Amino acid sequence: MHVTVEDGQAVKVAGDPEHPITVGFLCGKVSNYLDRVYSDERILHPLVRDGGELRRASWDEALDRVAEGLTRARDEFGGESILPYSYMGTQGLIQGDIMSARVLNTLGATALERTICATAGYTGTAMTHGVSPEVDPEEWPNARHVLVWGWNPLSTAPHLWRKLLDARAAGARIVVVDPFRSRTARVADEHISPLPGTDAALAIGMMRAIVDAGLQDEDWCRAHTDGYDELLAKLGEHTVEGCSEICGVPAAEIERVGLAFASTRPALLRLGVGAQRHMGAPAAYSTIASLPALTGAWRDRGGGCSYIPLATAAAVSDHALKREDLRPAPVRTINMSQLGSALTDRGLDPPVTAFVCWNSNPAAIAPDQERVLEGLRRPDLFVVVLEQFMTDTAAHADVVLPATTQLEHLDVLFSWGHHYLTWNEPAIDPLGEAKPNTEAFRLIAARLGLDDPCFGDTDRELVDALLADFDEADLRTRGWRKIDLGQGPVPHAQGGFGTETGKLTLHADYLPPAEVADARLAERFPLAMITPKTHLFLNSTFANQRRQHSAQPAPEVVLHPADAVARGVADGGQVRVFNDRGSFACAVRVSDDARPGVLVAPMGWWNADYADGRSGQATTSQALTQLGHAPTFNDNRVEVEALT
Repeated sequence: MHVTVEDGQAVKVAGDPEHPITVGFLCGKVSNYLDRVYSDERILHPLVRDGGELRRASWDEALDRVAEGLTRARDEFGGESILPYSYMGTQGLIQGDIMSARVLNTLGATALERTICATAGYTGTAMTHGVSPEVDPEEWPNARHVLVWGWNPLSTAPHLWRKLLDARAAGARIVVVDPFRSRTARVADEHISPLPGTDAALAIGMMRAIVDAGLQDEDWCRAHTDGYDELLAKLGEHTVEGCSEICGVPAAEIERVGLAFASTRPALLRLGVGAQRHMGAPAAYSTIASLPALTGAWRDRGGGCSYIPLATAAAVSDHALKREDLRPAPVRTINMSQLGSALTDRGLDPPVTAFVCWNSNPAAIAPDQERVLEGLRRPDLFVVVLEQFMTDTAAHADVVLPATTQLEHLDVLFSWGHHYLTWNEPAIDPLGEAKPNTEAFRLIAARLGLDDPCFGDTDRELVDALLADFDEADLRTRGWRKIDLGQGPVPHAQGGFGTETGKLTLHADYLPPAEVADARLAERFPLAMITPKTHLFLNSTFANQRRQHSAQPAPEVVLHPADAVARGVADGGQVRVFNDRGSFACAVRVSDDARPGVLVAPMGWWNADYADGRSGQATTSQALTQLGHAPTFNDNRVEVEALT
């Protein structure tokens, strides 16, 4: 992002035309980023709660309140009674969780297990090909067959979508696997719609069809994989027809899609996060990621598998800078997707009595929303929130500290999709009394009397430490630099995977989803509900901005016509979606964009946009996958009724 500044004020933002991925344009989420920076709804001064209301305060008063609340929690119940909560609101490594971790580690606070996004998926892909460089998006245009699985890049990664369009322009066919006909699925050459949580069964059916047709690359598999004979034996236990019964995709369709992937070269599989939010997700991703290996797709330039580029993203790590050695003793861990239980479990020892939140809005996005809100409303819970706006979570705070936007602080950002590291230079001074997360936590440390020299590290010093083993020259001057791990255009034609043996490990395992596959539960709650991203919000970020909100003014659910008729639901009417955990109400769009038996509830709107102040997360479960301890948002059964 290029920022034009005149007389200390940012007047224009634009894409960098020289960047190989973003090539000069900004997506609809941030192309009007100045509206966010200069919004009249920005929180620009500290706020403290008095008599049930938040009022403006000085930083000194706010810091005194924070220090008093955290000290009281630690002294009465121990450091573990303090729970931090954050994710990737700034998308950066410096403003993410470095100075904050140092403060909370020194206090002996509970450790937060941050697995809410892509952990189940990359746990599964790592089981298959280890932490290895995947197919570089700059090589995608070489592919002639692209299988997009559980991903809607037209909405969530438009710069990467353009790389797929380059492949299509050169003759590639694009096939999308998604229970919902997303924007991407609408313009794909083919759309495959499995039942949520059954993706592994679909992949196994495809692999069985490939082996039956003799299209597997046995030479490559025997040279560069482990478990080839075991894979063939497992595939022999399945039939394409049996897989069809599980995933709800016709057997002929499974066979056709599998054979097309195997017989067209180069063939690229690009996984997204959508297929990994169910109980069997790690096994599913390890299985789906085995598909390009079975066909020898890794041989070809542009062929193979791409997902979160974990190898390049992890090449610059902030882990050591968080200083876990500052903890006075070992601490417990609480998973961020089980926040509702953490805040309401009366048997938790010690109880959570102080909650510090930044870079996240759990009141809107965390599962089992009723329990989360119940916990945040506790009169004995001390809540500190660092925020830019009065989010659903900030509204429950005892102290709100004003946070900077991307234009007002220094940061270094990894990528969720490509292989470039990005430099975030502050373009303007912070507005009002807003401060970077790092500075806010430095001030908290000082007010608590924490005296380790590490709390004096400036942001520039943190950057220097973060990039100590990285050539910074281009990064600082140009704003971005590719992370080169020697992957080259064809990273694994000759193996060399990031596993113990250097070989890819083949899998063909289907673990059923917990709720979607529960026949008895389906009798009461017959619809499987999924919660995909919206087009213009980033989770709940940007959902309060006027332009984005006016384009997506109200939440809706999408229901197949057959399911609507069975329930007397009319297009455009109001419905209540419910299960034993909770309910929410909004408008319904009746469309075959949703497959029969599936309710689609796009997420991101703030709670106040819903008729009863509850979103789809009121119905989702706090259950976690066994591997990766990841959430199961899309493993959820509900029922729908029309509201009169």
